Amino acid sequence: MNLSLHTNLLATAITDAPSPGEPVHHSTVLANGLLVVSFPMPWLHEVGAVLYVRAGSRFEREEEAGIAHFLEHMFFKGTHRIPDATALHAALEAMAADMNAATGPESNAYWISLPPEHLERGFFTFCEMFTQPAFTGMDMERNVVLAEMREDENDQGEVINSSVLAGTRLWPGHPLSRSVLGNRESIERIQVGMLHDYMARHYLGNTMAVAFHGPIDHEEAVRLAQKALGGFPRGEAAKTTVPPAMPAGPHWLATNDKAAQLSLSLYFRTGGYAMPELHALSGIRRLLDDGFASRLQAIIREKLGLVYDIWATMSVTTDSGAFEVGASVSPANLPRVFLAILQALVDVESVPPGQEEWHRLMTRWRASLASTLDHPMELAERYVADRLFDSMESITTTWQQVAALSPQELSRVAGEVFRPQNMVVVLIGPQAKQNLGTLKSLLAKSAWGRPS
Repeated sequence: MNLSLHTNLLATAITDAPSPGEPVHHSTVLANGLLVVSFPMPWLHEVGAVLYVRAGSRFEREEEAGIAHFLEHMFFKGTHRIPDATALHAALEAMAADMNAATGPESNAYWISLPPEHLERGFFTFCEMFTQPAFTGMDMERNVVLAEMREDENDQGEVINSSVLAGTRLWPGHPLSRSVLGNRESIERIQVGMLHDYMARHYLGNTMAVAFHGPIDHEEAVRLAQKALGGFPRGEAAKTTVPPAMPAGPHWLATNDKAAQLSLSLYFRTGGYAMPELHALSGIRRLLDDGFASRLQAIIREKLGLVYDIWATMSVTTDSGAFEVGASVSPANLPRVFLAILQALVDVESVPPGQEEWHRLMTRWRASLASTLDHPMELAERYVADRLFDSMESITTTWQQVAALSPQELSRVAGEVFRPQNMVVVLIGPQAKQNLGTLKSLLAKSAWGRPS
């Protein structure tokens, strides 16, 4: 059998492969609208619980920017029963609990893991943070948040977070354009009454979901959720406003910073979860950056030796998103890396994956979906959090959509998305502002500097 025929058969075999499978899980909706989902995993030695709330930064009013993240911090400061933050953590850690939280544009997530013998008491204590928050030590925590904010700034107070900078052009004037952290003025103005008001608007039974995983049956999960969280009222979920159209680019942004290398990022606006091109864009992301044989890694890092760190990522919300290609690069190599990235993007459209490359991409993609079954937090994100936004897609459905893709579909979508008019270039680091002119000139001379 010749190599090309063998590769063709392999490619056909992987796209004809069955779904990696579905997790065993059970769902119940409480009377107040709270979604309770359990993933029984009796082989584990701890029980995890994740509380999702449809209350991210895009639902904030402009004058309260950052309050969703600030509220996340304040929950950990104590409860009415245990009003001291250290005492609260000590009580939970005495039960071997680990917990943390995160805030994004559209949701808050809070998670805890506990040994089964401490689950009930630990989970109830954890939930007191949301049902009986003390909101003590507010000024102290304000300083902590302001310190966190300074990590995204240079010594002149200018923003050096590339995604925050890009957001101002990707979604101008829209809440998605703001940092999840807010700004100094809004953080300084937040008071206890505002926290209670934000909770009353967004922390509602029907805008929340809790997922359990580990050695726990569904009846127990429902009982715990009902007792701890069943008192939240129903309410009207906040509406999302569709971001305005992105002004035609390319857009160029730079901040000087005292770093050893430059951070170069090219952002392209995309649609949201429901866009028809979602899986094709995910495939393009994998084509560019999924293993050392992927295009960005193989050419710019391995063949040309121009960078150590190079990446392609996607971030998607309900109705919009961004595709980023970036690299950490020395000032001397910046022109070559920029041109190499542009060429890689052109090639996605003009050089579709061959059979060997396609087989590798699809094999790794299916394996990645299968590995989701081994990661409870990924399962909770897919089967629980996404249901708060009516965007849940099962592993089986995703694989069916992926297996139906073709190399030509990836090329077509790349041609629609990777356009200078849809691009925001962000450069951060030593003499970044001075280097923007060089990048603009290189774009104009490149194969990509074509008219709209």
